[in-house]
Amino acid sequence: SWKPTPDFLLYGSYSRGYKAGGFNLDRSALNGQRPDAVIAGPLVLADTANLQFDQEEVDAFEIGGKYATRDISVSFAAFRQEFYNFQLNTFNGTVFLVQNINGCSELIGGDGADSDAVGGLDPTGPGGCAGDIEPGVISEGVELEASLNPMDYINVTAGLTYANTHYADNLVGSDQGVPLDPALRLLPGDNLSNAPEIVVTNSFSWTPPIGDTGMSGLFYVNSRLTGDYNTGSDLLPAKEQDGYIVVNGRIGVRGADNMWAVEVWGQNLFDEEYTQVGFNTPFIAPNQTYSAFLSEPRTYGVTVRGRF
Repeated sequence: SWKPTPDFLLYGSYSRGYKAGGFNLDRSALNGQRPDAVIAGPLVLADTANLQFDQEEVDAFEIGGKYATRDISVSFAAFRQEFYNFQLNTFNGTVFLVQNINGCSELIGGDGADSDAVGGLDPTGPGGCAGDIEPGVISEGVELEASLNPMDYINVTAGLTYANTHYADNLVGSDQGVPLDPALRLLPGDNLSNAPEIVVTNSFSWTPPIGDTGMSGLFYVNSRLTGDYNTGSDLLPAKEQDGYIVVNGRIGVRGADNMWAVEVWGQNLFDEEYTQVGFNTPFIAPNQTYSAFLSEPRTYGVTVRGRF
């Protein structure tokens, strides 16, 4: 980092993140003929390694700057994150399973990006990686944030994030380059689930004093605009969620030195309806019936708190 002036900071950073691997608890992968199974007479003893998923790693790069004075602060950043062995949690119609996602510079048997499930998307065929393992997921974009105090007791904030978070064009499984399940055929080159390109936030707060009592009032409202995104890990079009805006608010009174407070609040004031996660309904043929975890509806209440 470097400060050309006392109020202005420039910085650049690199970091490496790690998430441990683990095992899926579902035993269905142990059933039936497997390429790495051990043949013992008429029985097929599948390898328990089929239940394992590898550690996830990410290389993160960021450059940016921050300007701050008593009445205003502004920050900006550009970022890029490269994920290896990305751990994708997928619902297969019965249970949730974690699979690793990697990119590949050259696939065996085709590009794996179409519906015939070749290349990196055919666990029973000749698919796999013939080239170098590359990041399976890349997230890159910019962030802008600002805070302004135009007059006493008033604060206004705003933020904008643009994030292009997408899978590689050629996909394989673990870092050994094994093919992925054909159910993930829509992933190559597309955006991640629950990863909108645009998110806009803002808030307004007013905390005026109440006479000479030492008490103060509170009026606070914030909103969050979220762009379109797909809620399903398999990116089926039926699981697409349109953009929406959620608004929250709070009004209250606070005692001297914030020793007590009474606040009336509301979340999702306009009762916006949206889907958080969409998935195939269990035990029903794919692409026919879908279920979802819905958003929290409008809620409201009163909070009383104090300290001593």
